Amino acid sequence: MKDPLSIYAPAIRTRMLVIACLLIAGIAAVDWWVPHYISLGFLYLFPIIIVGGFLSRPWIVAVALLCAFLQEAFSNLPENEAVIRLLFSSAGFVGTGLFISEMVRNRRIVIKHSEELEDQVKLRQDAEQQLRSLVESSPAAIVTIDSDGKVQLANEAAQELLSPRGAPLQGQPVRSYLPSLHTVLKTQSPRMFRTTLQCTGRRSDGEAFLAGVWFSTYSTIAGTRLAAIIVDLSEDLRNREDLSLDHLLKNSRILMSTVAHEIRNLSGAVLVVHKNLSRIKELENHEDFRALGGLIQSLERMSA
Repeated sequence: MKDPLSIYAPAIRTRMLVIACLLIAGIAAVDWWVPHYISLGFLYLFPIIIVGGFLSRPWIVAVALLCAFLQEAFSNLPENEAVIRLLFSSAGFVGTGLFISEMVRNRRIVIKHSEELEDQVKLRQDAEQQLRSLVESSPAAIVTIDSDGKVQLANEAAQELLSPRGAPLQGQPVRSYLPSLHTVLKTQSPRMFRTTLQCTGRRSDGEAFLAGVWFSTYSTIAGTRLAAIIVDLSEDLRNREDLSLDHLLKNSRILMSTVAHEIRNLSGAVLVVHKNLSRIKELENHEDFRALGGLIQSLERMSA
């Protein structure tokens, strides 16, 4: 596409100013040559229009006054109205030149602003594309919810988490999957939320799971909206429960080992006393004494 500002390049500017000078000289020569009482001064408007697009305001005024003077000098009109004609022609030429200069200046500003706007649009589109790629490639489920509580945007991970074999999430009410987010969105609060929560989620097939949600609310022209990152914490919960059970069993084994060790020590001490007492002939055939020996042996086996 051709650059609209290329006409203001130095080479083009010099060429156009040379053409304007030649036009002024040619109009002056023709105006001097034609018969009396015929003025061609209006033709000076064309070179003034040309210079109005390339010269600064003081130079435009100078060229306009020069053209007005040339018109009066070579028009051969009655001299009693020369001053009035000079004033009117000067005003007309100066006004035309300044008007063209202002039009060109505004056009330059509009073109520059348009180019800046196009650059900003391209940068915004590039940023949106990068953000969309980041969201789509994220392993975490990301959703945005509008003010009506319906899913506006959901990446592939969100689809796999909430509705793996169901309909697309876009346009569906979020309370069917995460009722807590719908409650937060409908909460009438002047402040914005930026926090995390754990809640019960439900997939499209009715399966419940523990959801970890990082979310924030923000205001738009269409109302309050919510953006959330969702992960399934069910596996983590099972892992924590298994780990807690392992710790409990380990502590129980340690406790039982300690108790068994103490029982073994006490059984050994009682066994020594029993052997000492077995040397007394009166107790050797006593039934209670023999039963006591059996209890001591049972304690030893249990402690082992």
